[in-house]
Amino acid sequence: MNGCSFRIKKLLTLCFIITCSVSVHSQKHVIDSLNKLLKTEKDSAKIFIIIDELAWTYSNKNADKAIEYGELSLSYAKQLKNKKNIAYCYNSLGTFYLNKPNFDKAMFCYQESLKLLEELNDYVNISKAHNNIGNIYQKIQLDEKALKEYKLALEFRNKSGGGQSPLRIYMNLGAIYYKMKNYKDSKFYYEGALKVVDTVKDIKALPLLYSNLGVIERHQNNYADAMQYYLNAERISYKIKFVNPDLYSNIAALYEHEGKYEKANEYLQKASEILYERREMDKIEHFYANLAINYTYLNKGDSARKYFSKYIKQRDSLYKDQSLKAINEISAKYETEKKEHQIEMITKDRTLKDLKIKDQSLQLVAEKIEKEKKNQEITLLNQEKSLKELQIQKEQIRIEKNKREIELLNSQKKLSEETIDQQKTISYFTVTGLILASGLAFFIFKGLREQRKANKLISEQKSMVEQQKLLVDEKQKEILDSIHYAKRIQNTLLAHQDFLNENIPQNFVYFNPKDIVSGDFYWATKHGNNFYLAVCDSTGHGVPGAFMSLLNIGFLTEAINEKNIVETNLIFEYVRERLISSVSKEGQKDGFDGIIVRFNQLTNEITYTAAHNAPILISNNELIELSKDKMPVGIGEKKEQFTCHKIQAKQGDMLYLYTDGYADQFGGPKGKKFKYKPLNELLLALSNKSLNEQKQELENNFKNWKGDLEQVDDVCVIGVKFK
Repeated sequence: MNGCSFRIKKLLTLCFIITCSVSVHSQKHVIDSLNKLLKTEKDSAKIFIIIDELAWTYSNKNADKAIEYGELSLSYAKQLKNKKNIAYCYNSLGTFYLNKPNFDKAMFCYQESLKLLEELNDYVNISKAHNNIGNIYQKIQLDEKALKEYKLALEFRNKSGGGQSPLRIYMNLGAIYYKMKNYKDSKFYYEGALKVVDTVKDIKALPLLYSNLGVIERHQNNYADAMQYYLNAERISYKIKFVNPDLYSNIAALYEHEGKYEKANEYLQKASEILYERREMDKIEHFYANLAINYTYLNKGDSARKYFSKYIKQRDSLYKDQSLKAINEISAKYETEKKEHQIEMITKDRTLKDLKIKDQSLQLVAEKIEKEKKNQEITLLNQEKSLKELQIQKEQIRIEKNKREIELLNSQKKLSEETIDQQKTISYFTVTGLILASGLAFFIFKGLREQRKANKLISEQKSMVEQQKLLVDEKQKEILDSIHYAKRIQNTLLAHQDFLNENIPQNFVYFNPKDIVSGDFYWATKHGNNFYLAVCDSTGHGVPGAFMSLLNIGFLTEAINEKNIVETNLIFEYVRERLISSVSKEGQKDGFDGIIVRFNQLTNEITYTAAHNAPILISNNELIELSKDKMPVGIGEKKEQFTCHKIQAKQGDMLYLYTDGYADQFGGPKGKKFKYKPLNELLLALSNKSLNEQKQELENNFKNWKGDLEQVDDVCVIGVKFK
């Protein structure tokens, strides 16, 4: 077997299968045939080939089986002492672990393969190993390291003298530069990939390449070029009879930018139909949400509500199906085991994409309502101004009337004092009095008529003001309804008390948001033998803070449950990179301060990572402020690696996790901040009381300190007692 190449091994295996089983029509038949050969074969070299073939046959069907046979294949390769085969087996195992996914073990296998390949100066496979390692770094969002590995892959591919196509390496380099927003280099490598597609006759790669180039042009505001790339991708997709719905999503986004919402909806509906035909129901809700938003822009309320209802129905249906499937699988797996190992609660989250859609939808509604509210305020101000002008006119009429009455009285007084030529004077004044009386009557009549008009106008204006007030009240109610709905969404994502009690039985949670929704959050999840608890303070509070908390919860869930990252420091590093790449595009410092604790329920080891906020441990009536990293999870003054600390705790010790809201609250006799030192002294004084008493006294103390002052921030304090 010394010198047996990878290709010869595959040919030998196929020969065995053809010899022993003339009719092989399915994967099951292939597996059955290989197992029959395995039972009868005595030659170690041939057994190695059969086991390797079994591993690859299982690779797309059963990851655990593929790993089992991969490990067995590696042991046979080591017995045969063939470095090239050992390196090949490590590479295969790395791929199987990557598919599971288990990034730690995949990385170990690829690096072991690389060590042997470097001893053999096998540049072709060294290039492949670096490319595979780069894929791991890209999946866990360590883009700089991924870029380094892809460049090494290209360097060794060129050293090999062109022994393999650079297509996949070019595509990976294009993708990583795009993620890093280096559109110039991304376009360079994607165009390089286009040039070599023909040489490998991989037409299936063309739609993806054209689509990616279109996205780059769109980011550079070259919308006409972007659309041309998208249409090329669509044309090739029709030719190979497979369309990626994401392509239609990209085309729709371009039409949305141009304000052509009807055209955008046409492509969104096409994508929805494809997903429905392929039964990819986990993706279709995203397109329903976009359709609802577009119809909102078109002021087509009925259509918007129709697709929003579809979105809600599909989201709820998908969540229910996934939950039932997960529960059934767990029940089947553990039905014969002991009670304490039976069914565990499984918490699941909506994807980042759902969160972004919800963020965009709520933001759109909020902006629209805010604009209407401002217009109504301007109208009210104008009406108030008109009322004031009418009141001034009315007052001027009254003054003029009084002035004329005074003049009349003065005239009458002068008339009574005249004694010379009394008859003549009386006649004169009689005539004059009649004239004045007529004039006065005219002005009084005119004033009364103008007063009636003013009163009528005031009444009409008052009615309009009352109508406007009712409209403002209605809009305010709509805003509050939207915020209360957002609160219900946020509450479903916070750690449920039953879930906390199952995993850390002795605990209390004091959670007091400043507004209806909160930027502070406490979150927990279970992954294997590890239970994770996080207490975090997102940027802002109220609605903006709540949006950030939903996003942060989504990234934490993604890191642990999707990317299988287990160490607390690596979890925060992953979330930091996701935040920077997603929401900090303009340099804004959005993210959170917080603590994440991992409880290993098998070894009882407790580890944590702290960003700005420090955990408090009370042991033997002594308070210990544990270590922390002085930087946030997001963009800060420094960006170093987070630290993973170990907690040395014993029975009866108390661990407290809190945000800054309690310490920053103004109150007391002088209206000053409560501060951290008094808070820690309060926790020390309460630490020997029952958990319910601790929570109640924390709440009472906060209310008494705050008094009539406004609450300045969200408050969250969690206590855990070790048993």
